[in-house]
Amino acid sequence: MIYMMTPFVSPNHSVLQSIIDVEASIDGVILRLDANDDEIDEFINALKQSIDVSKIIVHNAPHLLDKHQLKCIHFKERIDDALLFKRQHPEISVGMSAHSIQSVRRINGILDYCIFGHVFPTTSKQGLPPQPESVIQEVLNYDIPVIAIGGIDENTIHDLNIKFSGLSGIRLFQHKAVLEHVIKEWLLRNSTSL
Repeated sequence: MIYMMTPFVSPNHSVLQSIIDVEASIDGVILRLDANDDEIDEFINALKQSIDVSKIIVHNAPHLLDKHQLKCIHFKERIDDALLFKRQHPEISVGMSAHSIQSVRRINGILDYCIFGHVFPTTSKQGLPPQPESVIQEVLNYDIPVIAIGGIDENTIHDLNIKFSGLSGIRLFQHKAVLEHVIKEWLLRNSTSL
């Protein structure tokens, strides 16, 4: 599972083009945008004309999921909201960002995936240490697919635990050549572990 997360910016042509550029390499794109509903609505309409609709994942916006007849939603670490939505909509793929063992434990067996991190030092979380290896090991023992986030690049991919179900990020997806290298390395490491 390779999930792009958009930067938290206003939707614009540059963001749209960055998604189009990497579409063939990703399983989904989480639309984490800084905009009002009308702007996000317009952006989703443009995106639907440009990429496989099944790859569009709305962020914390069930009304936009419904309006655009999408099948995937990602929640912030708001466990009760995510669990309630999944119970009410079992046909929808529901994921959530998680930053603790307790959060992963609560959503295990109910949600479809979680994005967990940060797993490596990253400039977006300056001053915060990455998740300890012991926490990562425990989280990876749950049944829910756990996707890594945070500081993943061409230098750290060799150290990413292969028990993760995939990887995600923001900056990683802004440089197609680096992304392709990271994905190739990830797939190679996972194929040799079988």
